[in-house]
Amino acid sequence: MFASVKTAPLRPGLAAVSNSVSVFDGKYPGGGNVTAAVFHSGKEAFVFDSLLYPDDTHALLQEAKKSGLGVKGLINTHWHIDHTAGNQLFHDTQHIISHSLCGGLMRTEGKDDPEWAFGRLKLEEKDRIRSTYPNEAVGDGSTLQVGSREIEIIHAPGHTPDSIIGWEKEEGVLIAGDTVMELPFFGYGDSQALIESLKKIRSIAGARGKIVQGHGGVCAGERIVDDIRYLEEVRRRTAEYVGSGKSAEQASAGIKLEDCVTKARFALLSERFGSLLWCHPSNVERAFSELAEKKA
Repeated sequence: MFASVKTAPLRPGLAAVSNSVSVFDGKYPGGGNVTAAVFHSGKEAFVFDSLLYPDDTHALLQEAKKSGLGVKGLINTHWHIDHTAGNQLFHDTQHIISHSLCGGLMRTEGKDDPEWAFGRLKLEEKDRIRSTYPNEAVGDGSTLQVGSREIEIIHAPGHTPDSIIGWEKEEGVLIAGDTVMELPFFGYGDSQALIESLKKIRSIAGARGKIVQGHGGVCAGERIVDDIRYLEEVRRRTAEYVGSGKSAEQASAGIKLEDCVTKARFALLSERFGSLLWCHPSNVERAFSELAEKKA
């Protein structure tokens, strides 16, 4: 099984991935985590994603302040609320940056998410999430300068159409958002696009690159090959159901996660990342829709 990349604990919830990248673990409903990454140099920092629970976002900003960092900007890797809910707490940050599609998707696909979160997270009224949209769009291949360092922003659709990643070449760290997570998920995106994005990540980061996942730990680039195999296997098995005239419900019930990943990975997901297991039947349903539409 692939080993996780070791990080150096700095303070509760915050760990160093490299000299210029730290990762902050936030809570996720039902267990597991959602991450934010801090890219920093000198006294400046950019934060990737703003977490879901308000107390986690407050803690992240406090840790940045304790470290003497001024948050120069916030990057939303994609529109999902577990990565954008905390936008409203970045009061002193003028730059909220995303792909050009992100704000529109928050306003349409995600318009009911703040109300869902209010109930699901059992928030107090003072912590009610009020959508705060990105105000700057970044293009594929753009670079952001922080102190003496820079990070390249790359469009990586598949998890969602607007997904972006950050590549810090000097130390070989890739901030992936949900383009990379312990179990790949494309329920709001496109399976083939995600495969192509993961191939791009594998090419960029190589086997030894450090990848900050949107959910889970920091993994090595070698793990991406296994992610691609999972997605290709889901597509292959789903295509058999589509070709034989069976329904999406039959495919979702019949294509088991344990048949699409190695025994070791299935055991890891079951033991440590049970909150993500719902992603697999959703992936099958989405793949069925894609392949049935292509057949028609």
